Amino acid sequence: MIATVTLNPAVDYTACIAKPLEKGMVNRTASEHITAGGKGINVSYILHELHEDTCIYGFSAGAVGAMLRAQVLSWGIRGEWLELEGQNNRINLKIEESGVVTELNGTGVSVPAEQIANLAEKLRVYGENDIIVLAGSVPRGADSRLYADIMAVLRENGVRFAVDAEGEPLRAVLSYHPFVVKPNLPELCGLFGVEITRWQEAVPYGRKLQQMGAENVLLSLGGDGALLLTADGAVWRLDAPHSEVVNTVGAGDSMLAGFLAGAAKGWAMADCLRLGVAAGSATAFAPWLANAEKIEELLKKLPYPQLVEGETE
Repeated sequence: MIATVTLNPAVDYTACIAKPLEKGMVNRTASEHITAGGKGINVSYILHELHEDTCIYGFSAGAVGAMLRAQVLSWGIRGEWLELEGQNNRINLKIEESGVVTELNGTGVSVPAEQIANLAEKLRVYGENDIIVLAGSVPRGADSRLYADIMAVLRENGVRFAVDAEGEPLRAVLSYHPFVVKPNLPELCGLFGVEITRWQEAVPYGRKLQQMGAENVLLSLGGDGALLLTADGAVWRLDAPHSEVVNTVGAGDSMLAGFLAGAAKGWAMADCLRLGVAAGSATAFAPWLANAEKIEELLKKLPYPQLVEGETE
């Protein structure tokens, strides 16, 4: 089982406009769609497409929260929601213009400490062979160590953790030895205060994440594919396939989902990377999150990842 935790879920309202946005004027959409959003929710959607057993955990608040719950239910994915009184989940506005997406994300809910404790208690059912994904921003006013605190409560259960966070929340979890962390290049640069222009320059900083405690580091390079630094010292690289990029929202989440689907099956790390790149690219080439058919189609075309450091037996 792969459980995903989205502490700050949202409804994403995506508006596609055919003409340039005019400030101070009435602008009309060419098309629009409304979906449940949040990194963990995206990961579970792709896992479900790949026929992996998954469950979404998060906080539901107000009418927006009701919309979130209803859409997750319509996908056929199980959701375990803790309800918050007197609040509303956030709505994220995404404006897509000529393939470029501009985002205006809401602040989201404030979660009291007792509800965080209730969430951790719910997650105690997971143990050996299970994976828990901690993804996205922490709720308003929460301590940056929130993900680390959840891991501290559950680490004796033998569960493996995948963390997709940035800044201090990412730094704080490393001492608890997550199975995999998935920064993108800007997040890696921000964490270490550096500027990286070539993938080769990213490898030493991926190594630093491992020295700080991460077992594996999955580094999203956007259109340049991904790097995977594994616990056995290997560094694998795979270019992304070439096609028209339609929407990059959720591509990184899809990559993580593909990687974890392979890991849950017991695949070799390089094969997990290959499925991750296929899933991430399939989403980038689609109007929204990819379906299984598109992922499989790309997977058949992808070469085997290149080993750029380390050795294989």
